[in-house]
Amino acid sequence: MAFLLSNHTINAQNCANTSVGYQSITDLGTGYWQGMQGGLYPNGSNYRPAFHNQQGLMIASQILPLDTAGNVDYINGKIIWLSIGMSNTTSETQMFISLVTTLQNKNPKLDFIDGAQGGKHIGLIVNPNDNFWQTINSRLAAAGYTPKQVQVVWFKQADGQPTDTSFATYTDALKIKFRTVMQIIKTKFPNTKLCYLSNRIYAGYATTSLNPEPFAYYTGWAVKRLIEDQINGDTALSYSGANLRSPWLSWGPNLWADGINPNLDSLTWICPNDFNSDGTHPANPGRIKVANRLLRFFSTDSTAIPWFLNSTSTGIINNVNSVHPIKIYPNPAQNIFNVELPDVLFEINITEITGKRIFKEKDIFGKAQIDCKNFSNGIYFIRVTTNKQEIWNRKIIIKN
Repeated sequence: MAFLLSNHTINAQNCANTSVGYQSITDLGTGYWQGMQGGLYPNGSNYRPAFHNQQGLMIASQILPLDTAGNVDYINGKIIWLSIGMSNTTSETQMFISLVTTLQNKNPKLDFIDGAQGGKHIGLIVNPNDNFWQTINSRLAAAGYTPKQVQVVWFKQADGQPTDTSFATYTDALKIKFRTVMQIIKTKFPNTKLCYLSNRIYAGYATTSLNPEPFAYYTGWAVKRLIEDQINGDTALSYSGANLRSPWLSWGPNLWADGINPNLDSLTWICPNDFNSDGTHPANPGRIKVANRLLRFFSTDSTAIPWFLNSTSTGIINNVNSVHPIKIYPNPAQNIFNVELPDVLFEINITEITGKRIFKEKDIFGKAQIDCKNFSNGIYFIRVTTNKQEIWNRKIIIKN
């Protein structure tokens, strides 16, 4: 169905298609779909494997402000976060940037460049000579930066007008295109160390052939397969050693959910509110959903905290910094450590570096004493959430 408005043809969303019956990759876990196991990572897990996560933590610790020549400069240097993708990606990036600029506990050396561009689907940007790449350089230059200052990428891409509906052949071909772009990123932005990838949002409401279902759903599987290839040692995706060909890869936010059916992260996609008239591009409410998930991810992920947040403050209230005298001591800890937050009710979650949660306690007032005698030696991440909607993230070292 279409109707005319101000001399432009508008495609009405297919709001009746509230579900396509697929499970989000995260929700599948160890289950299978079309012969492929779910989970964001190998073996049906939604957590990065320990070694891959450790590598990411090590690389994250090496992200430092760079000058325009790519040299470390603690005074005037910058860490550039760059988005790469198509039309949805640029609209979501712009919303994310508007949120993150109000975040007072953001690393003051960190800046954001929207490199995503409308109409530039994966089939175009696999060409390193496509003007997509020159446009990014122009945007960097306009902000006073160079390609050598880019160190972190958020990547979200899709095919334009795809026709191969075979799950096996389509996701394999898309994965190969993604791999090519990872190599281009490393060539054009040689100091890029980390790349976080997301999948397409739900496209069951789409009324055009631009990138409808099942292709939006398939995109997540291509991301999963690409990251698993790197984890399994694909030399075309080497991120360490003498022959660097790719950044270190990780899932960013998982953005696909089956329409009105919430995924494991309680994400839903609602028509008509979340979408523009074509049912493919997000409207402001949909962009806000993505932007909030990006902000939450980069504020809490163990490989992002070292460079995303100001090292002296990691508290957030409704996406805005909050100053609060949180104390975690002793650190390093042996047998016991304390979490102290005066005069407030809070919850504690403790995760391993793999992202696996090993401790949770609610309704604590003022101070908690944590018995860590059974914790293995190493680094752990503490997330404290208060009844005032504050979120605090801290790192602790256990030496039993």
